Amino acid sequence: MAIVCHCEVVRDRTIVKAIHRGALTLADVQAACGAGTSCGGCAPAVMDLLDRHCGMASAVVSVRPWSPASA
Repeated sequence: MAIVCHCEVVRDRTIVKAIHRGALTLADVQAACGAGTSCGGCAPAVMDLLDRHCGMASAVVSVRPWSPASA
């Protein structure tokens, strides 16, 4: 029951609930419970919770179709 976001007083369990309800990114967690919306100092802890509870949440994957012109 640790407070992760002191600015908005958001506990770890609140963030985990948001993740279990479908939050997959930091922006999703911010929208769901407000964590990370003030100073952003808790963003690494929020990302850690995302990684632990839904895996690869912090990985950003950009996929472009391959074309001969770009090779």
